[in-house]
Amino acid sequence: MQQNGFTDDHLDMLRELMNIAMGNATASIADLLEAFGKMHIPQIMISDMEGLDSYIQQSIPNDQRNYVTKQLFGGLFSGEFLFVISEESALHLGHHLYDVDNPSDGDILDAVIELTNILSATIISRLTEELNTKVQFFVPSTELVDGNSLISQEDIINYHRIIIISTEMEFQHQNINGQIFILTKDGMIGSLKELIDRKLEELYA
Repeated sequence: MQQNGFTDDHLDMLRELMNIAMGNATASIADLLEAFGKMHIPQIMISDMEGLDSYIQQSIPNDQRNYVTKQLFGGLFSGEFLFVISEESALHLGHHLYDVDNPSDGDILDAVIELTNILSATIISRLTEELNTKVQFFVPSTELVDGNSLISQEDIINYHRIIIISTEMEFQHQNINGQIFILTKDGMIGSLKELIDRKLEELYA
């Protein structure tokens, strides 16, 4: 089966590479938090913005406030890294990371940004390393959002046909959970396919 030139082999390889990248990220976050955690098996799909919006509505409860961090990355594989963590989980994160009973809003925001930076750098860098290409990161932005309306009008304009890579980070004993989405769009889908083709040739040549 093909989707935008992607075969099952492409999707399987991307899933395998993401598993490697997620493993690295889990180890890095476990070191940061000095705790045991896990990443769920990544879900990978080709969709449009309506499909992404529907997926987010199903994945993230509408009755919670969320810290949403977005970071663009560029190169032959480029797109946007999106990390979503509930206000409650962010409070637990600030409490655990800074060992204070009542972390300030600034502490919580700093903790969310630190966690996101490690996640994005580890996952995207390892993925692009496996694909033998370079990546450039841009300055992230974080905001506290009511509910799960995370798709802005700008996103709708900029993203049409996209690959959605999503997973959940879970540190159960610390009550810290977050959702990770990696979006790549339009022309980048073809570029990513070419990078995976190269990887497949290396492995099976």
